[in-house]
Amino acid sequence: AAGGVQRRREAPLLADRVHQHVVSHDDGGEAVGLVLPGLPEQAAVLRSRLRDLEALPAEVSDTVELLATELFANAIRHTRSGRPGGTVAVTVCRLPGRLQVRITDEGPLPHAVSTPHVRPPDLDREGGLGLLTVHRMATRWGTAHDSGCTTVWFDLDIPLNPVA
Repeated sequence: AAGGVQRRREAPLLADRVHQHVVSHDDGGEAVGLVLPGLPEQAAVLRSRLRDLEALPAEVSDTVELLATELFANAIRHTRSGRPGGTVAVTVCRLPGRLQVRITDEGPLPHAVSTPHVRPPDLDREGGLGLLTVHRMATRWGTAHDSGCTTVWFDLDIPLNPVA
């Protein structure tokens, strides 16, 4: 343990140019953070690191991968995170009865008003289904704004004692 923070096997979120941290919470939860370059090919790195999380319950792992990848893609497509040198922070929080994933970008592009929102589906338009997918598959989701950055988060409820 370093500084009272326990480093556990569910935190192998390490890759080139990736910063990682683990934080234990008083309520029995734990968070793993990851910062990735805002490049499309980093979506594969994100999926790989999520698959490596031992603490990620099998019953939600595919959903976590899909929804986190959708939000990562939105961050690099619609915000400053997709510009040269941009980054996207990803935090996975395991709390009693739920898992929360937060994707934080570097804020809206200049002259853009960017508040993530669900659009009505339009199959003739490219894109626009990411947040709709999050809305339909997550237990709950939302956004937060702080210091010019935007965080889109989602929760997935998980059983406290999964049946084997």
